[in-house]
Amino acid sequence: MATLRPLNPTLWRTCRVLSGHMRLKLLRLLHDAPGQNVSALAEGVGIGISDASQELRRIQSRGLLQAQRQGVHLIYRLGADPQVPSAAPLLKALKSALAGLPPEQDAAMSPIAAGFAHPRRIAIAKVLMKAPLVSMDLRMATRIPPGPLSLHLDTLEAGGWVRRNKRMLSFHVPPHPLAKALVGLLPSS
Repeated sequence: MATLRPLNPTLWRTCRVLSGHMRLKLLRLLHDAPGQNVSALAEGVGIGISDASQELRRIQSRGLLQAQRQGVHLIYRLGADPQVPSAAPLLKALKSALAGLPPEQDAAMSPIAAGFAHPRRIAIAKVLMKAPLVSMDLRMATRIPPGPLSLHLDTLEAGGWVRRNKRMLSFHVPPHPLAKALVGLLPSS
């Protein structure tokens, strides 16, 4: 019997999935009413079955859903794929947020996840975690051109990851369970 090699989906791709509003609605629905098929989930969030199926596959590809066949139906539940090391801490944070916060606040997870939904934004965060910098020094440290750097900083700021004080940029962890889990998953190199 062959041993399974752990899968390691990239953090930025996982964050890209978690930044989608419809995927967050599906996660909320699965948290509040686990064990549903695609048809019920599609109806619950108001999208077509094909769209729901695609969104569920995206979430499942990040190791955050488990699907089990029951007759002709595929039943989905929140569950960490043991082959994806990042899935368990992320799912724990998601469940904590979904259990502790009202559904109206689910949308707050989108900009938090979007902050790390690009490899350059992760690089910026890692540099700013070491020390606050002015924009020019950050540009030199990351080798990101001024235009893209500004756009990435805007996204990080919108998610609560970066704060500006005059010209100084500093890293900040938003007070949300998802943000705390994401910081713990940042690659060390």
